[in-house]
Amino acid sequence: MFEMLTLAALEGYAGIGAGLAILGAGIGIGLLGAGAGRGIGNIGGNAVQSVARQPEAAGQIFVQMIISAALIEGFTFFGIIWAGGLAAGFFE
Repeated sequence: MFEMLTLAALEGYAGIGAGLAILGAGIGIGLLGAGAGRGIGNIGGNAVQSVARQPEAAGQIFVQMIISAALIEGFTFFGIIWAGGLAAGFFE
């Protein structure tokens, strides 16, 4: 693997560089999805525990949960678009 990276850097071979860019974007998008899923799962689980402990605060907890989940989703979509744009060469 490192030999391919060295060849791509030294010779400037576009085929290897483009393939590695797409590979990196795929790995990045996968990590983004996994991180967002875990974050939203933690938010939901903790919100359910909070409502179970203090039912009178359910409205406030729900609003804060939705806002936090929306922020996580927004950052996730931004990261997916950024990784896809890097792989496609839009930012060069």
